[in-house]
Amino acid sequence: MNRLVCDLVDVASIDAGKLTIAPTCGDIALLIAEAVDTFHDAARVKGLSLRAEIAQRPLLAEFDHGRLLQVLANLMANAIKFTEPEGRITVRGEQDGPIVRLSVHDTGTGIPTHLLGAIFERFWQVGQTDRRGLGLGLYISKCIVEAHGGQIWAESTEGRGSTIWFTLPEATDRRRGEQ
Repeated sequence: MNRLVCDLVDVASIDAGKLTIAPTCGDIALLIAEAVDTFHDAARVKGLSLRAEIAQRPLLAEFDHGRLLQVLANLMANAIKFTEPEGRITVRGEQDGPIVRLSVHDTGTGIPTHLLGAIFERFWQVGQTDRRGLGLGLYISKCIVEAHGGQIWAESTEGRGSTIWFTLPEATDRRRGEQ
C-alpha cells in the first residue's frame, strides 16, 4: 500500500513538473550492489539467480541515490515478476564514453516487439488481464532517468527475456575531484 501511495505521489509530482532529484557524484557500482542485495531474498524465494556485473570500479556518475535506487527497484521487481523459476537476472553497469550505462536483463517471458515502445507509458501493462501492478513503475523510472539527463529503452525477445537499459551522464571532472 505504501509503494502504491508513493507511486501516485510521484505521478502527481511528474504531472505538475515538480519531480525532484538531487544528484551528487557517486559510485554506481555501490548502488547496484545495494539494489541486488535488497532483492536477493525475493529472487531466491522464487528460485531465481540474481547477480551484478560491474565492468570497472569505481563507476562514477552524477545521480540522486534514492531516485536511482527506485529505478533499479522497479526494474528488478518487474524482472522477478516476469521470470520463471530457475531463471536468471543480471544487473550490469559500465562506462561508455561520456555516459554510464546500466541494464537489468532477465530470462523471463519477454515483451512482444510491437509493444516495446509502449511499456514506459503511464498505466500501461503487457497483458489486459495482468493485475500484478498498476503500470506506473516503468513510467516513473523513465521520468526519473530523463530528469537525470539520461535515456531508457527496452530490448526483448518473446520467450527469451528482456533487457531494460538506461544511461546517466558520468561525473564531471569538477565533481570527481570532490569525491
